[in-house]
Amino acid sequence: MTQPVFPIALLLEGRAVLVVGSSAEATSRTKAFLDAHAKPTVVSRAPSAQLLSWASAGDIRLQVREFEPADFDGMWLAVLVDEDAELAARMSELADAKRVFFCAVDQPEHNSYAHMAQARAGLLTIAISTAGQAPALGRRLREELERLLADSEMADFVEQLAGLRAQTPSAERRQVLGDAVLGVRFDGVLRLHK
Repeated sequence: MTQPVFPIALLLEGRAVLVVGSSAEATSRTKAFLDAHAKPTVVSRAPSAQLLSWASAGDIRLQVREFEPADFDGMWLAVLVDEDAELAARMSELADAKRVFFCAVDQPEHNSYAHMAQARAGLLTIAISTAGQAPALGRRLREELERLLADSEMADFVEQLAGLRAQTPSAERRQVLGDAVLGVRFDGVLRLHK
């Protein structure tokens, strides 16, 4: 049975996060955490060239070895990127005991959170969740949304709205900003290949 999700936007700036594994996903998840200004520690038997580069630049802490339970110490959240059911179960149990949010990629039965596909346009982030059950759909929808956002020059529009908000007295913001977005709409059809 799939559990319902409660979507939130985590503020990870300055927070310790853990990435465990050696798959290509280790690099992409680490980059996402760096983009969020988190402080990643990566535990990997075979780190990628990019992980080694970030480590030598001091952007991440890198441990070239197997996962150890003490790796959870001081962490705020953790992700296992390799498909290892035994390790996922063990890490999930440890994460629960230490009250660390945990995600095992492609093993949702062990997770206390799920990564969401994110389409970005400047200050705007649109997140898509399939509760960890259909990640390919989340990725495809992200790609389509990113295309639509780029075509509409959404990043510039969001910057303009942010500027308008900053210049508008708080008592008038709801009306002024509401009027500014009245023309925003989706046109077209979402097609599913069945």
